[in-house]
Amino acid sequence: MAEEAKKKDEEEEGDGAGKGSPLPWILVTLLCGGMGMAIPYLMPAAEAPGAEEQPEPVFEILDPEDTAFVPFDAVVVNLDEGALTRFLRVAVTLQVPKEEEESIKLKMEEKKAVLKNWLINQISDKNLEEIRGGAGQNRLRREVRDQFNTVLFPDGYDRIYNVLFDEYNVQ
Repeated sequence: MAEEAKKKDEEEEGDGAGKGSPLPWILVTLLCGGMGMAIPYLMPAAEAPGAEEQPEPVFEILDPEDTAFVPFDAVVVNLDEGALTRFLRVAVTLQVPKEEEESIKLKMEEKKAVLKNWLINQISDKNLEEIRGGAGQNRLRREVRDQFNTVLFPDGYDRIYNVLFDEYNVQ
């Protein structure tokens, strides 16, 4: 019985039944992959239904006559440094449209605890290398601006144009 099974296996191996070249499968795979990659470039772009055109946010420094400056409380935070205890004291002022200054001040007072808590948590996760230099400061300014706009204005239209540092002391 074992000899018959062995004989059958040898016959199947010998006549090559069920075996083929992998080249056609490779070619089909490459062709399908190439077509899949090309389809987005060949089809016209379609807009999402109901998508409305929203005004572009303005982030450059505007004319001081058209903007107002709203101060935010200073925070002192320990940085995420392993060996040394370092802290950052930062105070920011927000550049906003002059016609919306009062409404923004009211919204900031309502959400002051949330904004301050977020700012403390965000800075405490950073180490000295992440806040050092102009690039680190600009990154922090951008993060603060984006988060404050998100929390204060859930409609998606940014009203905080810029975040300016009044104080930025690392010790």
